[in-house]
Amino acid sequence: MTETSRYPGIRVMAHPRRRKQAEALLAELDAGARPPYAEGPHADDRLPADDPLLVLDPDPDGPPSPLRTAAAAWAGPYGTASHRLVLQDDVLPAEGFLDLVAKSIGNRPHDPIAFYSNWNHWNGSAVRLAALSGAGWARAIPDEYAPSLAVALPRALAEQFADYAKELLQGDTPPDDEALAAFLRGRDTALVIAVPNLVEHKGGDSLVGNDNQGPRLSPCFVDDAPGARRTGTGTLGALDFYPHFFKGHVYGLTPTGPGGRYVKSYWDESVQTLGIDPDRIRELARWEPTPAMLFRDLAGAGLQIHHATAAWTAAVLYGATLERLMATTGTAPAAGRTPDPAVRARAVETIPLGGLAQVVGLPLLRRVMDPLRRLTEEGLNAGAELASAATPLGTAP
Repeated sequence: MTETSRYPGIRVMAHPRRRKQAEALLAELDAGARPPYAEGPHADDRLPADDPLLVLDPDPDGPPSPLRTAAAAWAGPYGTASHRLVLQDDVLPAEGFLDLVAKSIGNRPHDPIAFYSNWNHWNGSAVRLAALSGAGWARAIPDEYAPSLAVALPRALAEQFADYAKELLQGDTPPDDEALAAFLRGRDTALVIAVPNLVEHKGGDSLVGNDNQGPRLSPCFVDDAPGARRTGTGTLGALDFYPHFFKGHVYGLTPTGPGGRYVKSYWDESVQTLGIDPDRIRELARWEPTPAMLFRDLAGAGLQIHHATAAWTAAVLYGATLERLMATTGTAPAAGRTPDPAVRARAVETIPLGGLAQVVGLPLLRRVMDPLRRLTEEGLNAGAELASAATPLGTAP
């Protein structure tokens, strides 16, 4: 690696059953790392001669264990690379992925960085809130698994995690994403997630039984936001409320106390921590003309009323959270900054898509996307109005 190279050492981890898919990803990365630069400080940038490398499960006939492969992928040798980037074989990198990764590492050289999050899991909520507020980064919620489809670690941290993973393999073996989260918690090190995300999950058969989770897509993949740029520079830190829309049900995530872990409870209980009466949200859904009209339109198109109401409620919680976030001095990551319109639009769309895809299916949701998008915007606005006079939302210690 030349002194001016911006690229990390790259490993693609895979099970032999998906070797062809992994090799296709390797070829794509290899081509992307060797663009025809004509001039400039990075004209000679190249990956090391042996990068990117494929790392296969060392015991493919044993019990399914992504951690077994991850331990090998994070291990040395590291050469002269300052960072190690580990990708799982079922990812779709964004256009210009490696350059975007290099810029991300250059901006945050000491931080562990994830480039993906799941659209209906806790960290998907954090990423979506960051996108809607104009931030370029979201602090991962440490109590949830670390989204490990695409992660870059500084070399020293990569070495330590490889050793940690090998020790875990001597006993009960957790999934690699849970192991990474526990490893970072134990070192009081925050994982940050790039916003918008730089990889998408391709889907396909899961080797560890995750097929029952339905589509596991990004809340805001950069290539799904036409014309989007990674313009945000601020970081959305830890909040004391996150909306969570999962399998048609709406929840809120709140910390148990200073330094405490987050707990999930149904929205009508957790929203009261924001000073908002849940009955008021129900009244707005029932009596406000625009939501009522959109509920009828959606029902006529095949979306059941309780699913549409759940999408509305989730949007209200997002709107309330954003309003309180932006009103709090020092909390808003990009006060006075307008979110990238394309990034914001995709984040808005995935509120109902992520929360309902597993119970309704994407084909129906895509057919009703126009009124569903309008309903989501109405919910965001209603939530902002409800929260405008409330006590400002602080950050969790």
